[in-house]
Amino acid sequence: MADKFGHQFTTEDRLPRVGRRGEEAWRNNLDSLYHLLKREGLMMPSSRGDEWRISPQGSMFSACQMDPVDERDLLADFSPKDASEYVARVAGRELTKKREHEDLLRSYGQEMASMRWRPSTKVHPRDLELVRGAQTWLVEVKVVYRGNGTEAARAALAQLLEYRHFFYSEGVKPGMVALFSEEIGGAHISLLSDLGIRVVWKTQTGWGGERGAYSGGLVP
Repeated sequence: MADKFGHQFTTEDRLPRVGRRGEEAWRNNLDSLYHLLKREGLMMPSSRGDEWRISPQGSMFSACQMDPVDERDLLADFSPKDASEYVARVAGRELTKKREHEDLLRSYGQEMASMRWRPSTKVHPRDLELVRGAQTWLVEVKVVYRGNGTEAARAALAQLLEYRHFFYSEGVKPGMVALFSEEIGGAHISLLSDLGIRVVWKTQTGWGGERGAYSGGLVP
């Protein structure tokens, strides 16, 4: 509760609740509301004096009520103590995505499906997972703005490493693919490739990629 909504609590909010004069207690009693939320499965069961905790169902419900947020705002002043805190913050909010990003993601996913890969976008906040047999690839999509391949490459590298670290267990780490809206330049392609990241990009006539992406069957 405190992690998600604590900044909205006033000093009065934290005091024991009682009903207003002349009202039934349940109409203005925080404890009654809390018990109602527990019955609905939105709060975790607890005993008197325990910390109030939102259930997984409640987290999904609260996330659905939030407007999409820019990632820079979401992570402002955020230094997670552990992986669970990171996942709760990042997975619990919908990030804003521009139309170009969604179009590129959709086009690539459809092409890969025709090559017998199973694409899944239900892996928020990650962009895409590709699965075929025992193979799993984590795909990060980046639109190159104003020809700035440097910024796009840096962002893709950081997010791929971050998501693979926090969202996957040891021993089941996926391969990594950086997908760009245009070629990002040989230097950055070489950098990502040397770090084990396959690189794919959109061309005017179709798709391109570095050698590892072609050999892995990741270029449509």
